Amino acid sequence: MTNEKILKLYELMVTSRLLDEFCENEFVKKGVNLRHYHSGIGQEALSVAGAFVLRKTDYLYYTHRGVGSLLAKGVSLEAVMRDMFFKTGGTNDGSGSVMHTYAPEVGIVGRNGVFGSRFTIAAGLALAAKERKTKTVALCYYGEAAAARGMYYEALNMAVLWKLPVIYLAENNGFSVSSRTEEVYAPGNMSDMWRGFDIPVLRFDGNDMFAVAEAVANAVSRAREGKGPSVLEGITYRISEHIPFEDHYAYREEAEIEEWREKDPIARAQKSLIGMGIWNMEKEEALCTELKGRIRELYQKAEKAPVTDPSEIYRKVYYR
Repeated sequence: MTNEKILKLYELMVTSRLLDEFCENEFVKKGVNLRHYHSGIGQEALSVAGAFVLRKTDYLYYTHRGVGSLLAKGVSLEAVMRDMFFKTGGTNDGSGSVMHTYAPEVGIVGRNGVFGSRFTIAAGLALAAKERKTKTVALCYYGEAAAARGMYYEALNMAVLWKLPVIYLAENNGFSVSSRTEEVYAPGNMSDMWRGFDIPVLRFDGNDMFAVAEAVANAVSRAREGKGPSVLEGITYRISEHIPFEDHYAYREEAEIEEWREKDPIARAQKSLIGMGIWNMEKEEALCTELKGRIRELYQKAEKAPVTDPSEIYRKVYYR
């Protein structure tokens, strides 16, 4: 990547972090229920860099912790903010929060309500791209719990048989809600079970934005060349609670969380950029000040926006 793209990638990671911090400090810590809000703090390199290397026309199936992916794919911060707070003016007019952001103009096809079906949907998108000979690929993020479904295997078999241009990217953040990854997958690797399908499998440091970008870019290039699917597994960590107000100390210790804070993807990226001579702390402070002001301003605008009338949502869905 050029230095310009590297800086843009870093800016998106910082934007994702500051938006999460805004939501946690202004609402979660004050007891306000944001409904369906899932913090992505600590996972920014994986969620942002993976989506960043895609083309605008490529498909992205993001996770419930996917604000960074949405921003990287081209959804505006204002639209994300409106979706987050169920207000009109976002991508779904307040009908689904960021759990159901829908922006087909940048390859975001939305999400559905059947848990684990993402694998077959992504395969279907890849099949459509192959039939149309567009060189478009589909990137499907998934977590520990989503893969505990039969559709996981059905989709992979279809993808391998038909050499579909799809990449399945596992976000191994340590937990399936409160169950540790090693309690769900033996021996704790989410991607090992794919090897039996004769498919490229790569595990990498999900907190290193350069490693993430390289791994996804190589898999995307392979898919565009007609060589079929790939499976990637980024190792990262969920710093915050699974959902607001849960007692996450019931299943992990503060020392473990602090250990992973030392591996913060943004701090690591910042250090790399400074070492490359393209960043400094003065620029960092200016960027954070600008973004914090913008986030607060966009929230204030969203707060004043109307909530969609349920009957209007019904009309749009059933009488288009």
